Amino acid sequence: MKTVRALLLIGLILGASRWGGAETPATAQPSSSVTQRISLDLKGVDILDVLKLLSQKTGLNFIAGHNVSGRVTLFVNDVDAWDAFELIIGANDLAYDRRGTIVTVMTARDYELIYGEKFQERTKSVILPLRYAKAEQVAVVANQIKSSVGKIVADEPSNTLILTDVPSRLHEIQEVIAKIDRPTTMRVYSLNYAEVEKLKDKIQTLLSPAGSFTFDARTNKAVVSDTGEVLEKVDRVIRAFDAPDGEVLIESKIVKVELTDEMSWGIDWQRVLSGVDTTARSNFRVLNDIVGGSATGAALRFLATPSGNAQIILEALQKIAKTDTLSSPRIMVSNNQEARILIGTKEAVVTTTTTVPATGSTITAPSIQYVDVGTKLYVTPNIKRDGHIQMKIHPEVSTATVQTFQTNRIPIVTSTEAETNVLVKSGTTLIIGGLIETKDDRTRNQLPLLGNIPIIGLAFKSVQNTKKKTELVVFLTPQIILPDGSPYVPPASPDTKPEPEATVTLKDPVPPSYRAVIRYLLQNRLSHELQVASLPRGSVAVSFILSHDGRLVGEGDIASPQGERFIEAAKAALAKAQPFPPFPEESEADQVRFRLAVEYAPGEGK
Repeated sequence: MKTVRALLLIGLILGASRWGGAETPATAQPSSSVTQRISLDLKGVDILDVLKLLSQKTGLNFIAGHNVSGRVTLFVNDVDAWDAFELIIGANDLAYDRRGTIVTVMTARDYELIYGEKFQERTKSVILPLRYAKAEQVAVVANQIKSSVGKIVADEPSNTLILTDVPSRLHEIQEVIAKIDRPTTMRVYSLNYAEVEKLKDKIQTLLSPAGSFTFDARTNKAVVSDTGEVLEKVDRVIRAFDAPDGEVLIESKIVKVELTDEMSWGIDWQRVLSGVDTTARSNFRVLNDIVGGSATGAALRFLATPSGNAQIILEALQKIAKTDTLSSPRIMVSNNQEARILIGTKEAVVTTTTTVPATGSTITAPSIQYVDVGTKLYVTPNIKRDGHIQMKIHPEVSTATVQTFQTNRIPIVTSTEAETNVLVKSGTTLIIGGLIETKDDRTRNQLPLLGNIPIIGLAFKSVQNTKKKTELVVFLTPQIILPDGSPYVPPASPDTKPEPEATVTLKDPVPPSYRAVIRYLLQNRLSHELQVASLPRGSVAVSFILSHDGRLVGEGDIASPQGERFIEAAKAALAKAQPFPPFPEESEADQVRFRLAVEYAPGEGK
């Protein structure tokens, strides 16, 4: 009785479907019957009874296998009749095979045994020739869309794809390929500035699967084929990169200054600037300290004016020390390229290689290598969009003393160098100091003839040993040069205010007597530490910052040409010497930098 009531309920629901309230005869065409929309309310109905009712209402012939059993519970409203049938099949782990109006229903296991594949993995294959896109590139996209049972095979010679997948996913893949396989346009680009080979990776990331990129390095030309939308992107990228590099004109002046006893720690720039008028003096700004190798000092920047402040500073420097202009080169360099200036010689190093072959005779082959000795300057500019130039500067001064070993000429090179990286405006002059070099000169004087007499000649000759210190000062003025050859001029703005750090007060924040105390305390401690470490003759340069209470800020910058042992001793001396006396009451500075250069010789005192 329950089965009969359930069948009557299904019949009433099917009769209320979208057939205008009338019941469709069983002989209706399957194509129209299967696509009708129905509503079902089933609870525990035998699967065979459900198939029977569906057969009556859709015109299809359902044949159930001997293993088909179970009950159906389903609630659907206004769905396609065939979709409702597939829902019932899927919910009961069943399968089917449809041939025309005959649908054979069986278990999923029986389907796999009969057809050799799982019912859920029913696939179809399509051979799809491509007209514009490349098969291997489209296959990459199709592999991202296919199902877990799908396969994509690309045949490059025929430019054809073989697609195998379930029908629903196969249709989706074909729609995507139809959008990719579109007509393409070819364009030839002749590059003027950029290297086409370096643009290869940037362009290929923009191309669609239908696009291609080829180039000829000899003519610096590129050929791009793709859709119109992609070519518009390629145009913008090539225009952005195929632009002339900015150039920088570097005017430099390299000056060697002989240091007096009063300037044993380097040029006293306070003293130099005291001889300059107030207008030019206010343009100076201390950029940073340089400590590298045995070099100490500071980099100073001033804003260039038509009056030529660089010459004014050079004249002020000549008043307190003897100067010698080594070179005044002007060099044009491309953006981000290194400019090299060498003023000196190439010292030859001669070596010999001796070989003894099986014959027993000796073969000696000389070889010559060259070492640059003199004043070297390396400058790498980087142009910024706002008219500034980031400059990496590496000056170096080297000297050579020649020794011979078994007739081989071996130059021993001693170098003094520094390196800094600063940001300046175009047309601004940068002054770099601190490259200190010490030479020991030995002068022999004697009276002619009398000085050559044995024993007695000692009274008529003398030998004088002098120590000579020089400091290298580099003046650099970088100027941005536009592609038309004219210098870059920053746009004038009436609202632009000068940078607050463009001026600096030249008054020392602490009195000279306080600096003398700090120098005395540290020099004593440093000499003691060097003596305890039993170090040989050498020198060390120390640069550090003290706070208002006399304590060290940071670790300080320490350098020595004699290496780590001197540096470690100087670090220990700096740590043990603090805390120093606090700043005098009249000093308003929070922090002050101090510099000290000590030459140490065992047995000669502090």
